[in-house]
Amino acid sequence: MKNFFSLLCLSFACLSSSAIAQSYPNKPVKIIITYPVGGPADQIARDLANGLTQNLGQSFVVEAKPGASGSIGTAFAAKAAPDGYTLLVGAGAPHTAVPVFSAKPPYDGVKEFTPILLIIDVPNVMVVAPHIKAKNVQEFIALAKTKPLTFASTGTGSSTHIAGEIFQIETKTKLTHVPYKGAAPVMTDMLGGHVDVSFLNLSAMLPHIQSGRLRAIGVTAPTRSKALPDVPTLLEQGFKNNTSSWYGLLAPAGTPDSVVKTLQTAAVKYFSQPEVRARIEKGGSELKLLDSKQFRAAMIQEKTDLSDLNKILNLRIE
Repeated sequence: MKNFFSLLCLSFACLSSSAIAQSYPNKPVKIIITYPVGGPADQIARDLANGLTQNLGQSFVVEAKPGASGSIGTAFAAKAAPDGYTLLVGAGAPHTAVPVFSAKPPYDGVKEFTPILLIIDVPNVMVVAPHIKAKNVQEFIALAKTKPLTFASTGTGSSTHIAGEIFQIETKTKLTHVPYKGAAPVMTDMLGGHVDVSFLNLSAMLPHIQSGRLRAIGVTAPTRSKALPDVPTLLEQGFKNNTSSWYGLLAPAGTPDSVVKTLQTAAVKYFSQPEVRARIEKGGSELKLLDSKQFRAAMIQEKTDLSDLNKILNLRIE
């Protein structure tokens, strides 16, 4: 009887797993973003939502929950039911930086999530506001040593913040940090001349750089960007600043493997299309498509690297 009962339970579990795989998704799915509408996270989330809707035949809807360096939306997603109907397009800062820099981390950005697919990596670009006349990094350094200047970021602990802190250490300059809730408000204030420089994601800044409204003076990547081939890297100009942001699809911890596989397969199918890849790369991003296991390993490594870096920076999010 015990053996019969065990077999019955096993059969039921297999049937349940199969049913989930076959029926998912059978209602609209919410994709949370942790930064304001209009920024890089919003752009990639809407592209992803479009692809998943096409391939899975169900609506995927993007909802913004910005604030606190991305931790508000991330904490919300961590507490959601692990059923595949609340997903997250996460970024590096909320998952690896906020837990490292916070005095009281609001969540564990690795353990409380099931990584599904790391989609893109975006280098940061050093951009000066219209009223700043520096045409290269050396000219900016010279200016920064003569007058107080401000640098804007998408939030304390973000890659855009870390890039600015590393820049100050390498160049022996002092800039006043002005944190924002996302890329869109940073660009608005930069165009208005309210802040002097930023190290924002290239994909967010690209339209304003190409239009000539903002000036790029250095890319924080080992090699020049295909989208901005005429802009030298900071490495070319004598500095080792190499910071970037990743964006990927995650779900609350405990989400069934069958759901993860369904989402991963559909997303890879969409982003592997040549025209989609070309559009993303033209926008200044690099397509990665790391699977769940690779994605988790990358987050763990980044968290370790940030812990080591913070022994020098000593950043704290209260």
